[in-house]
Amino acid sequence: LGAPSVPSKPNGVLASSYANAKSQKGSFAGGCRGCTAAAAAAVAYGRLGAGRRSEVVGTSGASLKGLTVRRAAGIAEPAVINELQEASRKFDQLRGEWEALPLNPGKERVISLVSQEQALRESLKLKAGELGNPADTTTVARFGSGDTVVRAHGDCTRAVVGAELARSDWEVRQLQSSTDRKAYAAAMINGAVLKMRLFNIDGAYEAMQHASTLGSSDPRLELLTRYSAQLKAPRHADFLTGEDLSSGSRAETLLQGFKGVFMANQYSIDMVLQATKSDSMSRFIFVDSKADELERGLLENIEETNPLKPEDPSKPKVPVDLVDLVRLFLLHRILPLARICQLFGPECTQLLLKLRVVSALEGNACRIIDPDEAIAAVAASSFSCGAYFAVSNIAMWPIEEDLVIATDFEQTFSEPGLEPVMYISEDSWALLGGAPREPVRSVLDFCTGSGVQGIIALRYYAERATFVDLNPRSPKFVKLNLALNGLAHKVDGVFHGNLYEALPEECLRPGTYDAILANPPFVPNPQGIASGAGAMFGNGGDTGEHVVIGIIKGAPRVLLPGSRLTFVSMAPNVEEMPGRIKEWYTSVAGDSASFKALVYRGSPTPAERYLPTASEVETKRYQAALQAMGITTLSEVIVVITVGGPNDGGPSAVLADAAQRELWGNQPYLRSVVQRALGSGASSAVAAPRAPAAPRAPAVPAAPAPPAPAPEPAQATPELNAAAAEAAAAVAAAAAAKDAEEMGRQPQQNAREGNLPGFQVGFFPGYCSGPSSRWVPTAQELERLAKR
Repeated sequence: LGAPSVPSKPNGVLASSYANAKSQKGSFAGGCRGCTAAAAAAVAYGRLGAGRRSEVVGTSGASLKGLTVRRAAGIAEPAVINELQEASRKFDQLRGEWEALPLNPGKERVISLVSQEQALRESLKLKAGELGNPADTTTVARFGSGDTVVRAHGDCTRAVVGAELARSDWEVRQLQSSTDRKAYAAAMINGAVLKMRLFNIDGAYEAMQHASTLGSSDPRLELLTRYSAQLKAPRHADFLTGEDLSSGSRAETLLQGFKGVFMANQYSIDMVLQATKSDSMSRFIFVDSKADELERGLLENIEETNPLKPEDPSKPKVPVDLVDLVRLFLLHRILPLARICQLFGPECTQLLLKLRVVSALEGNACRIIDPDEAIAAVAASSFSCGAYFAVSNIAMWPIEEDLVIATDFEQTFSEPGLEPVMYISEDSWALLGGAPREPVRSVLDFCTGSGVQGIIALRYYAERATFVDLNPRSPKFVKLNLALNGLAHKVDGVFHGNLYEALPEECLRPGTYDAILANPPFVPNPQGIASGAGAMFGNGGDTGEHVVIGIIKGAPRVLLPGSRLTFVSMAPNVEEMPGRIKEWYTSVAGDSASFKALVYRGSPTPAERYLPTASEVETKRYQAALQAMGITTLSEVIVVITVGGPNDGGPSAVLADAAQRELWGNQPYLRSVVQRALGSGASSAVAAPRAPAAPRAPAVPAAPAPPAPAPEPAQATPELNAAAAEAAAAVAAAAAAKDAEEMGRQPQQNAREGNLPGFQVGFFPGYCSGPSSRWVPTAQELERLAKR
C-alpha cells in the first residue's frame, strides 16, 4: 500500500453502543438520527454515548391532531427522586473525602473509604429498582432533562463516577513515586476511562499521553491513545478555518484536485461497496465495530498480478490507492503522513493540515502535532514528513455520480459549543432519492448540515442555492463541500441561524425560492428525556415535529404558486399527518390557501420499539411520555408540498400511496414515484427561467413480455398518478417475491447503478438491491404514464 500500516483496532473494544440497532432502524429514527452525535463507542470499561438536549426551533406548540400533549413529568414519584438525591449527596461527600485524602494515610483509612463506597453502591442498587442502577449507566447526562426522575437519576450517575474518579486520582498520586510503573500506568488509564465517561476528552487525552511514557504493556494503551486523539483533534476551535474557500481561490483549486484523486480511483458508492464486500453505505456509520471486517474485505481485493494464476472475472478490480482512501476517510484508520503526501501532493497535504481536515500524530502515543509543525515537516521532506502519522477528522462520502461530501465522523459528539455535522444516513439518502428534480432557478436548503441536499440540487436541477442551519459548525462544512465539488460560484448564501430568521430581509418575499429542501431534526424527545435524541441534528422537540412546523408555517413567505417544499421526517401517528400539515400551513397562509401535500410513508413502527435512549430509566420514562402524548406509532415519511394558485382549489393534504416497507431504503420507489410527484396536476408557474434538465440515460431493451398498455386517461390528476403508482408498486411487489427466491437477495452480486427507462444513471446506488428484469415493464409503464 505504499507504506507500512498502523495496526488495526481489535473488535469488541471500541464498539458502538448502538451497533446492535440493525442500522439504527426500528428501535429509533431510521438513519441513526436518534443517536447522539455518536460519541457512542465503548471505551474499555466505559462508553461514550450520551447526548444533549439542544434548543429546538420552530414553534412552541406540541400537539398532535385530536390529542393534547401531557407532560410525562407529571408523574413525580417523589420517593424515588428523594432517594436518588440522597444517594448523590452521599457519593459527593465520598468524592470530597477521596480528594482530601493525603498520601500514605494508613491502610485502615483507605479500607474504610473503599468499604463505604461498596456499601453505597449496594444500597443504590437496591433503591434504584426497575429504573436501573445509576452506577451502571455508561456515561453521565450531557444536559439536564425536564423529567425530574431522569434528571435525578443522571445526577446520581455523575456523583457515582465523580467519586470513582476521585479515588482513581488518589491512586495515581499514590503511585507517582512508586517503582511499579505497570500499576502506575494502569491507574492512569483507569482515570482516562472515567474522564471519558464524564466527557472530559482533553483530560482523557492528557492522561493517555502520560501513560504512554511509562513503558506499560497494558492492552488498552494502544487503543485509547489513538481513540482519545481521534476524539480530540476535530474539536479544535480552528477546525476548517483560516483559508479562503470561495470560488476562484487557490484553496478551492487544491480542494478540487483533492477530490480529483477520489474520482480517479473510482471512489463511488458501487466501487466502495464492492471493494469492502458491503451491501450498504450504512455499514460505514458507527464504523468502529465493523472496521476490521470491512478492512479485510478491502485487502482481500488487492493482490499482485500473477501470470500463472488465471484472473477471476467475478473479483472487482480495485485501484490500490482506493484502499487507503477508504481506510482513511471511511474506516477512520491511521496512515503515515508520507502516504497522504503521496496521494495528494505536498501542497494539498499542507492545506489539509492547515484546515485540520487531517491531523498529524507522533509515535505510538498518537500525540497531536501542531499544524504548523506538521506543515514544516512536509516542506522539509514530502517523502518522510517527519515520520509522522495522520488521521482524518472528516468522513468523505461518495454521492451519486461524481460528488463527494465531507461530514463529521459519528464519534464527534455534541457538547456546549460544539454540535457535530451529521454523517450521511438513511433519511439523507431518502431525501436525495425522493426530492423532485424538475429544474428550478433557486433552492433553499434548510437544516442543511453538510449541504448535501442543496449540492445535489445544484448538480442536477437548480441554478442557485442558499443554505441555512442553526449549527454554527455547519457553514464550515457547507463551504468545504462546495469548494470540493466546484459549486461555490452558484451559491447565494450560507447562513447560520434559525430557519427563516437567518435569511436577509430581502429574501423574505414570495418568489425568492422555487424549492425548499429540508432534513430537519425529527426524533421525539419529550422533556429532553432521551440522551440518544439529544444532538442538535436529531432533537425534534416533544413530538419530533417542532422544526417541521416552523418550516411549513414559513413556506408561504418565500414560495410562489408552482413552487415546492420537500422534507423527510419520522412522523408520529402518520395517518393524522395530513390534517396536521393543513393546520400548520393554513394557520399562517389562511384557511383558503391553495396547496397540495403528498405524504409518502413507510410501514409504522410501534412506539414501544422506538428507543433513542441510553439507560433503563430513560427508556421507561420515554415510553411513558410517548404514551402520555398519545403517540402509538412512528413512520418514515417524505412529504412533497406544492404551492397552488388562485384557481387550483384550497388546501389539500393526503396520504399519497400505500405504506412502503422500509421507505427510506427503497430507492427504486423513491426515484420512480416520489421524485415524480410533480409529474402532473400541479401548477407549473414559476417566476424565473428554468435550469436545463439533467440528461437521461439511454433505455435498455424492452422486456420480452411487457404489460398491456394502460387505458388512456381523460386528464392527468394527482389521484390518477397515485393509483397508477400503487398499481405499479403492486406489480413490483409480486415480482419481488419470486426475485427473493431466485436471487437469494445478495445485494453485492446484484447491486448496480441502474440503466432503466426513465431513470438517470445512478438512480440505483450500489447499496440498493439491484432491480431484476421484472422491474423493466413496471418502469416502462411508469414512463408512459409520466409522458401523458
